[in-house]
Amino acid sequence: MRQVKAKYKKRESEIPIIIQRIKEKLANNPDFPNPPEALTELIKVEPVFLQALANAEGRDKHMVSIKKDVKENVLNLIQQCADYVTDISKGNRTLILSTGFDVTSESGTRNSLPPSVEILEVKLGQPGEATTSVKNVTGVKAYVHQYTKEQPTLSTEWAGIGSSEGSYTFQGLISDQRYWFRVMVIGTNNERGYSQVVTRVIQ
Repeated sequence: MRQVKAKYKKRESEIPIIIQRIKEKLANNPDFPNPPEALTELIKVEPVFLQALANAEGRDKHMVSIKKDVKENVLNLIQQCADYVTDISKGNRTLILSTGFDVTSESGTRNSLPPSVEILEVKLGQPGEATTSVKNVTGVKAYVHQYTKEQPTLSTEWAGIGSSEGSYTFQGLISDQRYWFRVMVIGTNNERGYSQVVTRVIQ
């Protein structure tokens, strides 16, 4: 039987989600009392990574290169945490899941995972308007289009509008104010996934 290991999605849009889950569930987890230094470093680098993602939205080659470098470092730190969890858990699925990681399947069958958002577009319209739109999402029964006026952290409260459509236009936003946007997708079994965060200054 194949060893059960901690795993995570490496898609760029999924990385901020796994970081938040690790921060919530691995840090101060009594079953994992001595996490690696990589956990501390991951928490420190999270805002740098989120800013790098935002800076690369304009596709400036320099900013994109910086994002790739930061992303490589973040994935390395996450993998160190995953290796630690796998080692300490000794194949206990419940212990692995208590850390925020997913688990590999002993039989090789796929676990029920949240739907994945590959692309989030945020387009500005008339003054005070912004349209969020997600593409290539399968297995979704509902969308929640969200925004915040502060740079997102673990404690950020998002304003959101539920919808059956992958596109939504926010109106009445403050001109010349920077907003951060994301879309939460809800799967057929109520699994939740999130897009990457995109920031825009409203016209």
